[in-house]
Amino acid sequence: MVKPDIDIVGDGRVGRALAIAFGRKWSPVNRMIARTAGREPVESVLPRPLRPDDVVSGTAIIAVTDSQIEIVAETLKAHLRPGCVVLHTSGSRSSEILASLREAGASVGSLHPLISISDPVVGADKLAGAFFCIEGDEKACQNAKELVGVLGGRSFMIAPDKKALYHAAAVMSAGHLVALFSESLELLAECGVSLDEVRDVLAPLVVSTAANLSASSPEAALTGPFARGDRETVEQNLNAIRNSSHPEFGEAYCVLGLRSLDLARKNGVSEGDIQAISAILGAK
Repeated sequence: MVKPDIDIVGDGRVGRALAIAFGRKWSPVNRMIARTAGREPVESVLPRPLRPDDVVSGTAIIAVTDSQIEIVAETLKAHLRPGCVVLHTSGSRSSEILASLREAGASVGSLHPLISISDPVVGADKLAGAFFCIEGDEKACQNAKELVGVLGGRSFMIAPDKKALYHAAAVMSAGHLVALFSESLELLAECGVSLDEVRDVLAPLVVSTAANLSASSPEAALTGPFARGDRETVEQNLNAIRNSSHPEFGEAYCVLGLRSLDLARKNGVSEGDIQAISAILGAK
């Protein structure tokens, strides 16, 4: 791939991680455009405001919050050279949010890294090997695939109208996992484990489960009382939660427990145990 000029619009965590990664894997991005120029340089690129004479002739990557994408797109419209590519990094919005730029002569798409980026420097390292969700116009998608290849990542494509569903799946696997983990921390802390220790105690369990999921199907990775059809333990678990300082956490236990039963059924747990545990989970 011939290196195009890459402009990154937005100097948040994702934009800065991309700029750092491109600089290390390829060469520095052409420009990093931000509202102000108040931040320190990203490698050799200094974030700066959009200038009247700036022209986007290669690829522009819009890495701003969802609510700002249309505003940025409108600002970019006067700076586009026909035939350029504009991608955004939102996980929930499709490329159709950039439709006005398509009308202005650009090929548009989205390029969403399916990893959690809490720090741009660490995030830049994580981009290698990460999966990227791509959708949009044919030229934009081809460009996005090539950029992912440069970063050392892997890509998959979806239809634009499936973007919201894709993002919901991502939230459930990551954001909801964090929320669930926080509930587990509070329950374990109530057992007398110090707040300094609870995360260290539970984190290896989560890591080992993630490793199992990466190597096998969800039903094969399922362990614990639901995988065994152990109705007594499930009932004890639920009663303990309901008698704890956070009885409301029992609702999550029940909802996820029903899904665990679906997986357990595929593993051959008896229908009698499945029905018995379902009744326990459904009891108030």
